[in-house]
Amino acid sequence: MADFRVGYMYSLAPIHCGGEGDLGNILEIAREVHTNFPYVPGSSLRGTLRDAVEIIDKIAATALFGKELDQQGQMGVHQVWFGDARLLWIPMRTMSSNNRDVFTWVSCHSLIRDHALVSRQKTVIFPNHAVGNRRGVYSVADAQLQVELLSDEQKQAISLTGWPDSLKDAVKPTWESNLIVLPDADFQILMEHSLWTQVRNKIQDKEGVNPEGSAEIFWTDICIPRDTIFYYPWGYSLLKDNPITEKEHNLLISVLQDLFQVGGQANVGRGWVQGWTNHATLLVKDKVTV
Repeated sequence: MADFRVGYMYSLAPIHCGGEGDLGNILEIAREVHTNFPYVPGSSLRGTLRDAVEIIDKIAATALFGKELDQQGQMGVHQVWFGDARLLWIPMRTMSSNNRDVFTWVSCHSLIRDHALVSRQKTVIFPNHAVGNRRGVYSVADAQLQVELLSDEQKQAISLTGWPDSLKDAVKPTWESNLIVLPDADFQILMEHSLWTQVRNKIQDKEGVNPEGSAEIFWTDICIPRDTIFYYPWGYSLLKDNPITEKEHNLLISVLQDLFQVGGQANVGRGWVQGWTNHATLLVKDKVTV
């Protein structure tokens, strides 16, 4: 049986993983082709985790992630893999029917279904209208949502376990009381209002002139907002002759359960996340597959 685990990330700052085809002065982010939802590519996640492990123990990083590309074009065999980090819950500021601002987390049918499949949880059917843990009419921009209550079965299907201590007491209770699940079509529309954007002035040279020659150049950053919850698959593909040790496994788990930075623009504090994984048990040596 293949080793297959699930990890989670809670963003503490906006995340920018560059996408293809920037539109003029708009710095786009990586998006899934089939949904157009933003995500963190597995290659970006793997790279940042390797760097975090390497800071602590370079030998362990090589054992886990393989030897980096050398001048002869040779690379080592990796023993741990990471898939794409997909959205699970994204924050959104809404306004309830009594004109009181409400901070909620929003998801949709397909995101919850796909997470259930990866995490091997029971899947349930959601109705073709919004459901949450507070009934009422919510306004977002020019749209209004009539939200009905989640059933007990639906609450169980969207529950998350294994929260780290840093999030368990402060974030988890707030998250559990402010959730809305939307049909996919409604979520697609609301995504237009939930991404984080910032207009910035391009850095000038020492004479105060932009390289392009104009007096001022502005561009717009698009990011996944802070307080977003992601999930990602990961696991081991162990070498038969020299599998990783218990010490190396524990080191990787400690990194996955800690703070780390993903994506670009780290120099302005972007991309910091709190990670956790529900599969932190010791490595099972009879799962050697290679």
